[in-house]
Amino acid sequence: MPIKINLLAEAQHAEDLRRRDPVKRGIWIAGFLVAVVVIYIGNLQWLVWQKQNEYKQFEDRWKKLEPDFNKVTENKKEVEAIQDKLSLLDQLHTNRFLWGNAFNALQHTVVPDIQVTHMHSEQKFDHVDGTTSGKVHTPGAAVEKITLNIEAKDLNPMVEGQQNFAKFKDALSSYGYFQQKLGKDGFMIDGNISPPLLDPTDPSKQFKTFSLVAHFPEVRHDD
Repeated sequence: MPIKINLLAEAQHAEDLRRRDPVKRGIWIAGFLVAVVVIYIGNLQWLVWQKQNEYKQFEDRWKKLEPDFNKVTENKKEVEAIQDKLSLLDQLHTNRFLWGNAFNALQHTVVPDIQVTHMHSEQKFDHVDGTTSGKVHTPGAAVEKITLNIEAKDLNPMVEGQQNFAKFKDALSSYGYFQQKLGKDGFMIDGNISPPLLDPTDPSKQFKTFSLVAHFPEVRHDD
């Protein structure tokens, strides 16, 4: 059998080792990974540039629309303020106290020998701030307070003067309007009943003065 001698075996073996060199293979792999990372970064930069352009376009559009938006917003605030005022006026109109009804009721409570000399009414509004307790919010309000004061003379104090006073007080308190608004004992003595006084127009006669006061229930008008 003939013997074959490969004179290039050593060179081929060296070439094969060179091809299988792990360092070179690692360099190729690292180079590939670096290329992938560079491509990824480039893609991100491209996306960022696109988004920046979109943002600039939206910003330019907003700058053009902003004056109109501000104008509409201001108009909306003015409309809401007007609506709130109209709502409060409507509430005040609906729930307002009508003095005409009170004066009309006084006409039906006349008692003999009792003369009303002066009548004073006070109607005021006290503001109460809103409060917040936990999740419960109580809005602020204007509290309406109404007081009616009646000054009168008892022209016959020597004969059942106290009875005349009591009749007048009962006539006021029991009249339907005042009873509905104030309850059974709505009118109270305000101060003291004066001692008998001489009538300046007729010294032979005497009279006593007294005053009645009534406090109507407070009414709360929310802000």
